[in-house]
Amino acid sequence: MRSLLRALLWIMAVATGVLLWLWTSVAIHYTALPWAPARSALAWSFGIAAPLTLLLLPRRGRTLLVLLGVFLVVLVRFLSIDPSNERDWRPEVGRLADATVEGDRARIVNVRNFEYRSENDFDVRYDDRTYDLARLEATDLIICYWDGNTDVAHTMLSFDFGGDDVLAVSVEVRREQGEGWGGLPGAFKQFEIIYVLADERDVVKLRTNFRGEDVHLFRLRLSPQDSRALLEDILGKVHELNARPLYYRTLGHNCTTSLVQHMNRVWPDRVPFHRQLLMNGLLPEYAYERGSIRNDLPLEEVMRQHAISAVARDAGSAADFSRRIRAHLPSSHARSK
Repeated sequence: MRSLLRALLWIMAVATGVLLWLWTSVAIHYTALPWAPARSALAWSFGIAAPLTLLLLPRRGRTLLVLLGVFLVVLVRFLSIDPSNERDWRPEVGRLADATVEGDRARIVNVRNFEYRSENDFDVRYDDRTYDLARLEATDLIICYWDGNTDVAHTMLSFDFGGDDVLAVSVEVRREQGEGWGGLPGAFKQFEIIYVLADERDVVKLRTNFRGEDVHLFRLRLSPQDSRALLEDILGKVHELNARPLYYRTLGHNCTTSLVQHMNRVWPDRVPFHRQLLMNGLLPEYAYERGSIRNDLPLEEVMRQHAISAVARDAGSAADFSRRIRAHLPSSHARSK
């Protein structure tokens, strides 16, 4: 029994050591030094030297303490890195929206409304708009797939005030000029987060007409009162980000989990954790199973009926773009099974 316990403890110690070694190597690569070539060289040096020293040097206990010390130094450095709103941003994320709510009036500064000629060629245009929260009718869930991938998608919400007044909310990576994107650096404080408040002719048309994404729009089963509570909570975070920026986190604070956090703050435990929240391309299946979207037909048929890419391409830059992409949709108040 003792030998088995020792073996288990040894396995746990090795597993923990491997995880700390991997995390430290990657953290050094992304965050330890201000100069990228030095970071890479140091990360590779540590990544190779750490296991070799443990294997080759006789006093492994001391070596392990040294490696643990390196981990703690890098951890302190990692925790000390603060997000910022003052960087050389790409133009599509150059301005933060801001919002103030007084009674039934929500005044929003910097509603993005770009005019696109291609994905990377556009006229930068922001509007200041006022929305009457008493007229808010519904909330729509928008799922955007790209490159044929059905496991991962981009998630947005749109708040429908009737007529042509629809406010889209897209939680995105706020990238700097010349900066790429990746899931791994997103876990190591490489990107700030931005809540893009936009006209659907911007964030939806960009994805359907210029990026060629497969986009679906579903009406959520929320009352106007619940839609308002959700929007007001989101607008509160939008205002807060102007003073207190946050890092984007690949798993914990992304386009889907950020919106879920708002839902659970308004209605505690309304959206329990599930793997489909991480593999967010499966989010329609999750919402369908919970009855959050229409589920009176097989899921495949619901997905087909709520695809909007073709109608969005036909709508172009029409003033009633938001109405056109919804005109073909079946009743959003179909009864649950």
